[in-house]
Amino acid sequence: MTDNPWVSRRHSRPDAPFRLYCFPYVGGLPGEYLRWDERLTDVEVCGVVPPGRGERLFEPAIDRLDPLVDAIVAAVPFRPPFALFGHSLGALVAFQTARVLTAAGRPPACLFVSGHRPPQLPQGDVPIHGLPPDEFRSEITRRYPAAPAELVADDELYGHVIDTFRADLAVFETYRHVPGPPLPCPLVVLSGVDDAWTADELSAWRGHTSAAVAVHLIPGDHFYLRHQATKAVEIIGTVLRGLS
Repeated sequence: MTDNPWVSRRHSRPDAPFRLYCFPYVGGLPGEYLRWDERLTDVEVCGVVPPGRGERLFEPAIDRLDPLVDAIVAAVPFRPPFALFGHSLGALVAFQTARVLTAAGRPPACLFVSGHRPPQLPQGDVPIHGLPPDEFRSEITRRYPAAPAELVADDELYGHVIDTFRADLAVFETYRHVPGPPLPCPLVVLSGVDDAWTADELSAWRGHTSAAVAVHLIPGDHFYLRHQATKAVEIIGTVLRGLS
C-alpha cells in the first residue's frame, strides 16, 4: 500500500532500476499485477488505481479517456526511469498516458501494450455502455469471466462493480483516435494467439513509436494473462533488464 490512493504496491523498492506502472483492464483490479513483483525482483511494480475499483470502489469511476488520463498524470508520481504496462482497456489508457507524459517532457522508458488493437483501427465489438441495466449486466456476464458468486449475491456491492464496468466500457467505446507524434520509447506488444487481431494488424502499432517495436504472440485468447502471466512477466523482465 501507499499513502497515495492512485498507486498501490506490495513492496517499496526505491533503489530499483525501474518502476513498472500497471493499468487495469475493464472491471479489473491493479492488484492482480502486484504479484508480479515476486518474479520482477529488481523492479518496483506499481498498480495504478483509478476511482471505482479496489479500495476506491465507492468513488464514481471516470467514463471518458481524456479526463481519466489527466487525473492519472496529475496524481501519480511517475518516477523515472519507468515503464508502463496495460492490458485491454489498460493498454489504451497506458498509451494515452505515455503520449501526455511525453508531451510534458516525461516520457516512459518503455511502453507495454497487451490485448489491444492498434488504436487507429476500428473496434470490433458492438458498444454496450449505454444499454439498460438488465441488458448491460447480461452482456457483461456473457463477455467477461464470471464474478465470484459471493460478489454477485451482494446486490449493492455488485451494483458498484457494474457501474465501474459501464464507465470503463464508456472510456473504451467513446475513444476516437487522434494522430500524434510517435513516442520516443520502445513499444512492446503482447497478445493472445487466439485474440481478435492478427499479427499483421498488431504490427500497425509500429506507427506509434520512433524506437524499436516487438510483437509477442502468447498462447491463449484475450484473457491469456489468466493462464500465461508467467510468460508475459518473463518478456517484461527481459526487456527491462536490457534497458537498464
